[in-house]
Formats: sequence, C-alpha cells, structure tokens
Amino acid sequence: MFQVLLPNRSCEVHQLKLSEEEQAVYDVVFAQSRSTLQNYLKRHEGNDLISGTSSSSNPFDKVAQEFGVSQPVSAVPRQASSTVHILSLLLRLRQCCCHLSLLKKTLDALELQGDGIVLSLEEQLNALSLSCNPSQSDSDPKTTVALNGSRFASQLFEETSKSTKISAIISELMAIRDMGDNQKSVIISQWTSMLRIVAVHLQKMGLRYAVIDGTVNPKRRMDMVEDFNTNHKGPQVMLLSLCAGGVGLNLIGGNHLFLIDMHWNPALEDQACDRIYRVGQRKDVTIHRFVCEDTVEEKIATLHKKKKELAQNVLSGTGSTLTKLTLADLKIIFGV
Repeated sequence: MFQVLLPNRSCEVHQLKLSEEEQAVYDVVFAQSRSTLQNYLKRHEGNDLISGTSSSSNPFDKVAQEFGVSQPVSAVPRQASSTVHILSLLLRLRQCCCHLSLLKKTLDALELQGDGIVLSLEEQLNALSLSCNPSQSDSDPKTTVALNGSRFASQLFEETSKSTKISAIISELMAIRDMGDNQKSVIISQWTSMLRIVAVHLQKMGLRYAVIDGTVNPKRRMDMVEDFNTNHKGPQVMLLSLCAGGVGLNLIGGNHLFLIDMHWNPALEDQACDRIYRVGQRKDVTIHRFVCEDTVEEKIATLHKKKKELAQNVLSGTGSTLTKLTLADLKIIFGV
C-alpha cells in the first residue's frame, strides 16, 4: 500500500509573562469575571433549593444551553443574563493576553458565535466598561482610560503599542527571516482585529504579508493562496482568520504556523495546523503556540489536554465534550 511520508513537525510552546501594566488590566477584568461567575453559581444553587430539585444528571448539556453554547441566534433571548456575560468577559480576558487595544473594539458577531456567544450591542457595552471619561483623580483623562473604575495609561490601548505577545511574535518572525527566503509563516487568530494589529507591526518590520478573512471573496482567496505558495517574492507572512481559514485552505508554502490566541475547541486549532502540514509540504513544519503565564490561557491549555484525552476515550457520540465549554471548565478557570 502506498504511503505518503510527510516531513517532520514540531511544536514550540512560548511561555510569556505579561508586563506589569498588562497584568494590572488583566486582573481588573478577571476580578469582574470571577465575581459574575460566583453570583451565577449562588443563584443557580438557590433555584435548585427553591424548586426542590438537584442539578441536572447531565449538567454539561444543561450548562451548555444556559450559556448559549451551540444555540442558534434565534434560540437565545435578547435579554441574556450574566450567564452569557461570563463568556463575553472570558473572551475579553483572552484578548487581554494578546493586545489591550482589543478591549476598545466592539465584539464581532461572527467571532462571538465562534465562542457560542450571542450578545446585543447593549450587553456588549455592559460586559466591559472602557472609557476616556474624566475622573475625580489627578490623572490627565487625555492620557489615561478608565476600566471598571480603574485608570490606566492610554498608550497601552493603542494598536502601535507592543504587547508582550506581539513582541514575542516579532522576535520569532525576525529569527525565521534570518533562516532564509524559503521560510514562510502563517499567523492565525480568532479575531480579525488582532490580525490588523499584527499587520501594523509587520509593516514596521518591512515584511510582506497578505490577509485572508471573511471579507475576501473565493476568487481573490485562491489567487492569494497561489501567490503565497509558489511566489518566492510574494508574501512572507499570511494572516489568517481562524473562522475563515480553519478548513479547506492549502497553505503548504508556509512552514511556520503561529497560533496566537487559544480557542476553547482544540479541534479548530488542529484543523488550522493542517493548513500547512499536509500532502505536498516539503519543508519541516513548526507550530508556534503562545501561552501567557498566570492567565486563563494556562487554564485553557490544561482544558485542551483533558478534552483531547476524554475524546480519545469516547468510542461513540458527537464529541461534544471536545467542543463545549462547560460549567466545570469555568470553575477550573476561575478557581471557584
């Protein structure tokens, strides 16, 4: 039987430490998120006592429904409670680990649905209070922003600012560039806004790049893929939206893949890795993962491992344990 031999594939996990300023912002959002989850748990337990019933015998399915996971848009009430807010705040925590300017942006509907979140605009605004309104403090409101009652330097929230993760990505790209012209990279993020931030810094580096997201039509996408795969003078970096490019694209021109933010569903990340590690690839492949220490990213990495092990042990079923974020998962993340 004919067997296709692929080149070597390795995975590098880059452990990062947020700067003191980034960690301070993260801690504010984490405290609000943890408090919201604790309040939900208290109400949830109270409802069980009032009704005289215990929690569902299958709490994973029940909580997945309550948190809007895998529900169609029409099935989620407009007045989503704090149960949905927890997921949106958790998404904001993940964004804190990437770049603080993401906190200034309205959450994209498609990206929210990728996390199983459906929020109205009002609920998005309530999920995170970030403003430049003057406060009673001596700080200059023009140089600081308010986040849930705390003030931080506005420079932290500018796209041109080098976050810890952006600095690590740039460092790796510089090392890859020094390896030779045949080295190309694919950078994947769930958030198109994060891809735009990366693009700002790629321009500063003088690296050629292309972007494939949900706005690129199929014909243009095919042309961009062809140019990336075959043209040595074409893009050195492909910026790819996880939702738009997780399945189907052949990007064997690249041999370095950057997963710069962690998604709940490890299967999506595995599919993304298959964009460059597939039949036709002739170069050794390196997968770069970036994990910020003492943040939800570490907890998500642990959940990934557990979900994969559980999925491998399940011989039948839909594999929902791999794709859903459960109440048990949230308790682990927030330590409650």
